[in-house]
Amino acid sequence: MKKGNTVYLIELIFIGSIIGGLIGKAFSKALPALNYGDSIGFGPATLDLNIVNFTFGFNANLTVAGIIGIIIAIIAYRKL
Repeated sequence: MKKGNTVYLIELIFIGSIIGGLIGKAFSKALPALNYGDSIGFGPATLDLNIVNFTFGFNANLTVAGIIGIIIAIIAYRKL
């Protein structure tokens, strides 16, 4: 893939945050600071069009381990 591909960067950030979160949960007993974080987002909002109902919502749990994973993913993207 080309270095300037934005979709590739978003995929790496998403994968980095997932792996960081998994590592944070795995080492939470030894390093509890890795799971320190907060949840951001908004609750479900419904759009009723009488024929179709849409429900939108977003929630993300940001932890220290997830942020470290995102930083590593961005560094890996720049190295490619």
